[in-house]
Amino acid sequence: MNPVLRESLEAFFGEERDLPVYYHLLIILALVEFLTLYLPSVNAEMWSGSAILFKVCMSVAVLLTVYFALRVANREYAPARFKPLKHWLRDGGQPAGVVAMGQVAFLGVHVVCLLLLSAPFLIWAAAIARAPLAGLAATLALIPFYALCYGAWGLVALVLWEDRPESRQIGIRCLLFFVMAATLVVYPPLNPVAYLLAVVERQELAPLTIAGVKWSADSVHFGFHLALGGAGLTAYRWALERGR
Repeated sequence: MNPVLRESLEAFFGEERDLPVYYHLLIILALVEFLTLYLPSVNAEMWSGSAILFKVCMSVAVLLTVYFALRVANREYAPARFKPLKHWLRDGGQPAGVVAMGQVAFLGVHVVCLLLLSAPFLIWAAAIARAPLAGLAATLALIPFYALCYGAWGLVALVLWEDRPESRQIGIRCLLFFVMAATLVVYPPLNPVAYLLAVVERQELAPLTIAGVKWSADSVHFGFHLALGGAGLTAYRWALERGR
């Protein structure tokens, strides 16, 4: 096994009490589903909880998974138990490629765990709301895709500001807020939540027209996120090489 991945797994999963990220995800999703179902029932004439349950749960699950992926990549949980990058790159003599593979694989393990914990809530919500199966399948497939695309920038922040945890934390939160807000303003189908809502509601998304050329919403959406994730991984690898 990759030594960086093994060390990360031991440091992160070493003690159950140090896994608040998963507890927070479960608590928030459970609370959101409860409130979505029962608060509207106070007024029977306005009851619509079951109809919007999947949309609300899906939106929250996407945002939480991306947010927690960034925080784990940024080593905000049990940071003292992780060995510094310079230990692997200099003292340990590990190539930058090995370090990169180990950290990306660890992020992938975490994303899978978040998806497995979110899936029962999403499946139950889809059943209650009678959401289309295609919408549920798209949600389960795209949540890890978004988490990895955005999570790559948490790794970039970790390498660039490893000795400044406060700067990293502020930086990744500002990045997430900026991208989510900017995509809604510039072209809503770029936004993960807006795109998935359109998929669930089976809406026809307007194409993006640039210099007289029309680009389909699907190609623009996936092209943007592939470029975002690819740029993050490229910047991460460059930062690792520079730190050797």
